[in-house]
Amino acid sequence: MAKLDMDGPFDLSPKVIDEKVGENLIGNYALGYMNKGDKFVVKAIGRADTDLRSELKTARGKFSGGFLSTLFSSDTPDKFKFSIASTADSAYQVECRVFESFGGTAKLLNEQEPVPPKA
Repeated sequence: MAKLDMDGPFDLSPKVIDEKVGENLIGNYALGYMNKGDKFVVKAIGRADTDLRSELKTARGKFSGGFLSTLFSSDTPDKFKFSIASTADSAYQVECRVFESFGGTAKLLNEQEPVPPKA
């Protein structure tokens, strides 16, 4: 069974992101929702090479689908989990592992495979 090893889940709101995620951190995230069995279901994954807080807010807009989507779809991401990494390369390695573990583009909302960090 795929495992995240991340803190959370937390509400995917700007206020909660600001409260839970420090500034200018390198790290990984998973966006998802809680199913009827109270299990976190991963819908999208990603990483930040310089600012995890900002990247989470960007991903929220990209993957959550907005207000109407949240009202009419029970599987719209409204929660997040995250982990901190020491380097962009280590965050990339985690992103690759999680991406494959949770089904890649076939099962996630991600449209492309992880891209290595810029040198």
